[in-house]
Amino acid sequence: MTNRFLLSCSLAALASTAMAADFFSTAEPASLFDIAVRFGLNTSNRTIAKKTFDNWNCNSWGTGIDLGATADINFRDWFSVQPGFFFQSRSGNYAYSTTIIESEDVISSLDQFGHIRSYNFTIPVLAAAHFNLTDDVRWNVEFGPYIQFGLHNSIDKNLLFLDGNIPHFPYESPDQWEHAKMRSFDFGFKFGTGLTILKHYDVAVHYEAGALDVWKISKLGGRNKAWIFSVGYKF
Repeated sequence: MTNRFLLSCSLAALASTAMAADFFSTAEPASLFDIAVRFGLNTSNRTIAKKTFDNWNCNSWGTGIDLGATADINFRDWFSVQPGFFFQSRSGNYAYSTTIIESEDVISSLDQFGHIRSYNFTIPVLAAAHFNLTDDVRWNVEFGPYIQFGLHNSIDKNLLFLDGNIPHFPYESPDQWEHAKMRSFDFGFKFGTGLTILKHYDVAVHYEAGALDVWKISKLGGRNKAWIFSVGYKF
């Protein structure tokens, strides 16, 4: 009798929990708007096309911060559109090496090492799906485009590359050298996932994939890439 009673209580508790927290809820949202602030750390990378430097073409993943806010426009309990506004800092090191023909008998290389840092405003507009794991924990999945405006970009050394096909002779001709300059605008896609705990606390991870050439000279190619790990508070 005792075992049957305990089993009945357990089944009743499970049924109550399932009714209280539907994993996929199509109900009306509790509120039309939700505002949240987020703070995070990122690791980012800014590349140059492989063909630009024939010996080395290495770009490290540097660190930076993300600070901003989001606004969820809730259409249903499970779905919202989430515009945001963020300040970002990004950084990274590079190591490049290009073959140089100094004369018909002498071959050397131009080796360049340095640090890149940028400060940006980023505006994502994401579609967000929400799933109830329990009454107090929601799983969020987000995807959408973003635009990025550069506030300041810096390269701690003059980054040079050879104009045209390599190798060159004579290598010291001024007409063959150009300075690499970074674009101040980028467009791409952001996607990620995370949890909302106790309806107010967010933890999330996102990836930003730039879709435009990041250098002003198109032959350099390259893309912006970043992983972002953030925590937030939803009001």
